[in-house]
Amino acid sequence: MSRRTVVRMIAFMAAIMILWVAIPTTFAAGETFKVISVDAVGCSSGQFGMTVERANLDGGTYTVNTVVTVEGLVYMNEAASISINGFSGWHIFDNFTYGPVPNPGTYPIPSGKEMRLDFSLERPIGTVLYEWTLIVDGCDTGNILYNGPTPTGSACNLAVPSSAVVGEAPLGAQVYYAPGEIAPDIVLNPGTYLVIGQDSSETYYQVVLACQKVWVRKDTMQPSYQAPQNGAPLPTGIVG
Repeated sequence: MSRRTVVRMIAFMAAIMILWVAIPTTFAAGETFKVISVDAVGCSSGQFGMTVERANLDGGTYTVNTVVTVEGLVYMNEAASISINGFSGWHIFDNFTYGPVPNPGTYPIPSGKEMRLDFSLERPIGTVLYEWTLIVDGCDTGNILYNGPTPTGSACNLAVPSSAVVGEAPLGAQVYYAPGEIAPDIVLNPGTYLVIGQDSSETYYQVVLACQKVWVRKDTMQPSYQAPQNGAPLPTGIVG
């Protein structure tokens, strides 16, 4: 492996590992996901509970990424599917279905420490439509210090062509940082992703993951049959 390839691999993996804190701030379409109240406290998995409100969803499937952070450690990085408007319960769990993080915490969550919960409503995964943040004084007390739209942070300004189409990775997929050059330990979770085009060998699709352009094998992707895509064919244009 060349020195240039090694440098590219290190830079790519470092970007992916830290991108969960660089949340896009451009919202679209009016869909929202908000915390209404804290209803139960506790520091073990499943104890801390809230009421949330989902509004303006169009009936298709969305992903809510819930990230729980205490003193720089992450105790939850969940990907949960929602499609129905209205009020529902929402709890903190020892759940990392959105993907591994470099700084996971071990339950129980420390009591008496400020706890931050960040929620991002996404479709496809990695494309943020709305963000909400709840900060409480501790998992054992639940007194609200802040509950509102996520404060403005780093925006995702990735240029994506208008020809891009949302596709589905039904079984997930291994990620490549360039066609044929595997990104170790980085995979797509099953779900929908924005597909930009294919490589010149017509073997890989370029997709968007956490505001990064990455590659996956074409045989791991298929059209999304959810609204509003309804089976739209994936793009065939050659991209670099």
